[in-house]
Order: sequence, then C-alpha cells, then structure tokens
Amino acid sequence: MESAFNLKMLSNSGIQKMTDVGLVPFLLLMLASLLASLFISHLYVRFYGSRGTGSTLHRAFPLLGLSITSIFISLQFSIPLSLGLLGALSIVRFRTPIKDPEEVGFILLVIATSLTCATFNIPFLLLIMLVAIIGLVVLKYDKKFFRRNANEGMLILKINSQLYEKSFEGVLSAISSNPAKLVADSIIEEEETTTLSYSFSTLSDQSLIALKGALKKIDPNSSTSVFYTQNIL
Repeated sequence: MESAFNLKMLSNSGIQKMTDVGLVPFLLLMLASLLASLFISHLYVRFYGSRGTGSTLHRAFPLLGLSITSIFISLQFSIPLSLGLLGALSIVRFRTPIKDPEEVGFILLVIATSLTCATFNIPFLLLIMLVAIIGLVVLKYDKKFFRRNANEGMLILKINSQLYEKSFEGVLSAISSNPAKLVADSIIEEEETTTLSYSFSTLSDQSLIALKGALKKIDPNSSTSVFYTQNIL
C-alpha cells in the first residue's frame, strides 16, 4: 500500500484521483493546515490583539483552515463537484462586516495556507509563513517608515482671545519653532477663547512640554489637548 508522504506528493505530481492521496497523507495535510491556522491565530494575538475590537476573529482560524483544505482537496479531483460548488457559492452572500482591514489580511493568510496544503505544496506553505512573519515584524517595529507621511494625531490649543491678538507673533513663533512638525488645520476665534487646531505626525513628550511652557508664558490659563487618530502598535 503506497501511502507514503513523499516528495512527489508534496509537488502534487502523479496524483490523478482521490484514492492516490491515501489516508495517512490526507491526515498529515489536515494536521499541517491545522498547525498553520493555529500559528496564524497566535500571530493575530501577538501582533494585532492589542488593537483588536474584541471580535475574537482568530478563534475561527483553525476551523476555517481545516474546512478550506478539506473542501479543495475534494474539489480538485471532481470537476462536476467543483462546478456545483461554484454555482452554490455564487448565490451565497456573507453580509457580516469586517471592521478592520488587518482582519482581511489574516483571513486571506489562512486561506492561502489552507490552499497550499490542499495542493500538497508544503514547502510553499513554509515560505508563506516565513514571509508573513517578516512582514508582521517590520510592521511591528519599524513605525517611522510606515508613518512617515501619516498624521498620528491632533493638537488643540486654547488661549485667551485678547492675549492671542496681542501676542500673535509669540504664539506663532512658539508653534513654528517646536521640534514637532505641526500643520495648522483650523483657527476658531470666539469672544473670550481662541482655539487653534494642528495635526502632527510625531509629537514627543519634550515637544509637548516645551510648547505648553511657551504658551503658559503668554497666557497662564491656556490649555492643550492631544488626540491620537491612529492606534499605536
């Protein structure tokens, strides 16, 4: 009984029908798919869990991987079954919204690894996982490259209107000389308070303290508020 998990099977060569796969190779493929899905679940929690919205999407990865692998192993040996499933899926619509684009990436990663298992391409599975890990590590630790042109947050300054008019140049100098590259968004002038809104890409604690100190010299009752528009990895 020839059911060994050999190199020919890994490259899907010489397999013409379902019986050529054998029980042991099939179980090994399912096990590889399960391990890959579990590892992707771990990657989701490790690199994205702190930013997640509480959907616990990663808990579905193992069953999703096993299902996709078993379905496509069966389909590739039966053209009528493939056409029937294609027709059935064409009328099925999944309307559950995905809140974060990162979740789409993890779902596609599960699908890709499951398909490699279903096509008996284990070396390609290992390559996909390696490249995925490299990409996630780069996203995790190289924040400056991916946020070079992105606004990280908004800085709102409130100052007395009369003092703002008298010390307009001083306020402008304190903002422009600050190490943080502040970009003016809006200025709202009221009877007693003038509100200035600035966006920034990076704002260190030292820059914020220096700006607050400069504004306090002009208006001791001035206030600053910082809002981050992006999650910090």
